[in-house]
Amino acid sequence: MDFTATTRIKLTGSQSSSVLGNETIVLNYEVGNYYELNEIGSFIWSLIQTNGEMTVGDIETKLLDEFDVEQEVCREELTEFLNHLLNEKLIETVE
Repeated sequence: MDFTATTRIKLTGSQSSSVLGNETIVLNYEVGNYYELNEIGSFIWSLIQTNGEMTVGDIETKLLDEFDVEQEVCREELTEFLNHLLNEKLIETVE
């Protein structure tokens, strides 16, 4: 999917997550898969979980504030990560 800065996303209802140290474990009830998120993935997951829904632009801004990363690299890697979450039915877009 082509995410824009204004694309709104939220977590799906068919998942559960737990924090273990700097990582987050996410279980997708629909397909029975679980996923291990690294520190940055956990940061993004926590942002969405805490806020209910967020724009991609807001997530990018928070990442740039928190981590030492160039904006273009941040945008590309965030888009790749969000597409992975979307394909695994862990997030959905909000109309």
